[in-house]
Amino acid sequence: MRWLRVLTVLSFLVLTLVQAAHAQETGTISGRVQNGTAGGGSVAGLTVTLRHFAGMQLAEEKQTRVGPDGSFSFEGLPTDAQDAYILVVRYAGVDYVSQMVQLNQQPQQTVDLTVYETTTDPNVLRVNSRSIVIAGASPELRAVDVMDIVIVENTGDRTYVGDTSGVVLRIPLPQGAQEISPQPGFDYGQPRLEGNVLVTTGPVPPGSHTIVLSYTVPYSGTRATLSIGTALPTGTLRVLVREGTYKLDSRSLIDTGTVDVSGVTYRVLAVDAPVVGDTHVVQVSGLPRTGLLFDLPLGPSIAIAVGVVGLLAAGILTIIALRRRHARAVAKGSAAASVEDERLRLAAELNRLDEARAAGELDEMQYNERRAAVLAQLRQLVLRERGVEGGN
Repeated sequence: MRWLRVLTVLSFLVLTLVQAAHAQETGTISGRVQNGTAGGGSVAGLTVTLRHFAGMQLAEEKQTRVGPDGSFSFEGLPTDAQDAYILVVRYAGVDYVSQMVQLNQQPQQTVDLTVYETTTDPNVLRVNSRSIVIAGASPELRAVDVMDIVIVENTGDRTYVGDTSGVVLRIPLPQGAQEISPQPGFDYGQPRLEGNVLVTTGPVPPGSHTIVLSYTVPYSGTRATLSIGTALPTGTLRVLVREGTYKLDSRSLIDTGTVDVSGVTYRVLAVDAPVVGDTHVVQVSGLPRTGLLFDLPLGPSIAIAVGVVGLLAAGILTIIALRRRHARAVAKGSAAASVEDERLRLAAELNRLDEARAAGELDEMQYNERRAAVLAQLRQLVLRERGVEGGN
């Protein structure tokens, strides 16, 4: 009977160890939902949805009800490096989504969600800055490649849901703009074109939001004309071009000099507080004639390539703002700063690859392989920063 008692004890120990190991392999995401609008309604009873992604594919969804104090919790969650989570809560017809959460390094995490009441008052919106980057030219198509970065801010404490027709933002594009491609990271809703104006229908919560668009503008000879309109109060309108490529001229925008990012110099034309409804004309000269090539490759991947230039331009705008004035900014913490540093590093690496290919230092196969690897890192960075639903 002694051996039976020993076996029983051993079985109990093994079972305990297995349960402990299993407990260590699972994690918990808990937090609170709060209403960020002064005097806003109760959040008790709202449903929080947890979306579990395994290897960037949606694996399952779980839901729980918010308690009287706004608290919620999801337990028993896998903590492998490939597992990622986002939280979604719907309030007053608007979905509020957390950033992506991973539990492999910190199995117990707190994620708070803020919801807001809604408003149809357009006076809460303003454009802090709009920057148009001349990213390259496609001489075979007689088109200039443009990246348009709009930093829009909702200054109130209610989510702006648009006017009576559902229109949230109107973004005037240069005359003749085509191949318009909204880049991930902003809720465009169901965007559409009305003439040369891009219309968005996605709600804009309080705070600052970055809109990134890529498009082309046709040109003839060696010159292009950009007619840039304003539909909202705007802090600064800028046009940027890589120094030593093309020349910018404008009667209403002032040459503010150059800015260096990762060893690349950009020329900047700018105007502060442009009048709403006015149109500013910028001439781009020195463009290549048919048969000459520039930096950016053509083909189906042009939107991704231009999108990368947009990421670099977003970093440029931050540096310009810091150098020219002490602008009001939303504190993003050390984690956001490290993400931005990594983004700039990867964008600079793409620039170096383009230069190496143009100089004949890389053949087409080497260029495509290295560029694909960098773009993969950028996509992972966006997924970590924005949440996996923004990636493809």
